[in-house]
Amino acid sequence: MHSASESTSGTGVQVREGVLRLKDGRRLAYVESGDLDGVPVFFVHGNPGSRYMRHPDDRLTHGLGVRLITPDRPGYGLSDYQSDRTLLDFPEDLEQLANALKIGRFSLFGVSAGGPYVAASVWRLGERILRSAIVSGASPLKRPGGMEGVNRDYRNAYAMAAWPEWLLHPLLAMHDRQVRANPERALAAVLAHASKDDRHVLSDPLIAAQVQGWRREATRRGVAGMRREAHILASPWDVPLEEIRGEMDLWYWDGDSIVPPQMGRYLASRIPRTVPHFLPGGGHFSIYSHWRDILAPLARQSA
Repeated sequence: MHSASESTSGTGVQVREGVLRLKDGRRLAYVESGDLDGVPVFFVHGNPGSRYMRHPDDRLTHGLGVRLITPDRPGYGLSDYQSDRTLLDFPEDLEQLANALKIGRFSLFGVSAGGPYVAASVWRLGERILRSAIVSGASPLKRPGGMEGVNRDYRNAYAMAAWPEWLLHPLLAMHDRQVRANPERALAAVLAHASKDDRHVLSDPLIAAQVQGWRREATRRGVAGMRREAHILASPWDVPLEEIRGEMDLWYWDGDSIVPPQMGRYLASRIPRTVPHFLPGGGHFSIYSHWRDILAPLARQSA
């Protein structure tokens, strides 16, 4: 079963929301934005995140001729929770969604905790992926130097991700209640540890509202998805990075202390055909200020 509806975004661009019933009975929710008749590019959101994560000015995406498709991962937004899921379960969901939308080959990119899913999908789906990109994407954490350059708060967060899920759940639930009760205070806490460039990006009221919106949607049905995501992030990837084929752009910024550039350099040392974009300044939210730069090569490859 597959249903979809269309609306118009605040920038006058058509947006389509849909829900797909997967083979195992789970619901997978997604949003299509930009040019709905354009070249398909799938976007893998971060953690916590949801199908609403994108640049708030859909005209940028539309101008590149990109049909941006962003699914909720299991347990986020309107997508049903999937117990015991692993990194390698996501490519199957992605492929079913592409099939339902009658899309053959496509490009793919992901940000932050979405990065590992890009690597898994490119390896698992092979020639179906035309080009990919990882933006400020996490690398395997359990390796020498894996925490180098990570700020203290996120060192603690990455360490907590390895806790048993039953122990982590009440802490995540308490934090989520605080975020939902006072989203302005939660954003202020992010800004307190952000780079100068990130503070500039998030000073845009449209971007700040968009960030708060996809964060609120992420846990609309609780923190089970986020809890499972933490477990996956702390686990071995079980993806042979050396076997990944096709060109993959890697986008990282020196000012990012959540996912510092050393994580991207590790991926570049293991994945054969990477195109490195290691840039000065910036921060973890530089995906917004470089949105067109990131999407342009994906759009050209898919055209």
